Amino acid sequence: MLFVPKSSLYYLAEENLKKFDVVVSKETLRDSLFSLNVENLDVSTKGIESAQIDSVELTFLGVYNSIKVKEIELSSIVEAYFPSKIKSIDLEYSFLHPLTVHADSVGKFGEISATFNLLDLELNATLKPSQLMLKKYRRSLHFFKKSKEGEYLYAKAL
Repeated sequence: MLFVPKSSLYYLAEENLKKFDVVVSKETLRDSLFSLNVENLDVSTKGIESAQIDSVELTFLGVYNSIKVKEIELSSIVEAYFPSKIKSIDLEYSFLHPLTVHADSVGKFGEISATFNLLDLELNATLKPSQLMLKKYRRSLHFFKKSKEGEYLYAKAL
């Protein structure tokens, strides 16, 4: 992936997102040797402003691939269900675990760690909710099952 024009792959992905009525605009791209950095993204879904993202770092090495998203501000529309500020989302795919995509995220909601099995199409997530999440967004936690350790578990086969 070293000599592949990463910006061309990004624009291809952006075109594919449009099929789902997701539009990314106002972003700036910076191509480096091993990664593509995208900054200042505005995301709209079905014509509605959905999120502003400070930066996305895309690394595609073949044996290890990652997407790191930093400083996400979701639309105020979600505030009734979920805190709108997310500090980071990290997605990783490794040749060592070819059937699994791993994700970690930190935000005002707390911390969440998830795995997605590509073969079984099964999503498993563990949420360590923040005090804000426990107090203001209890209804959203009904999608999770509370463990004895106080974590919230989610499992879904797609």
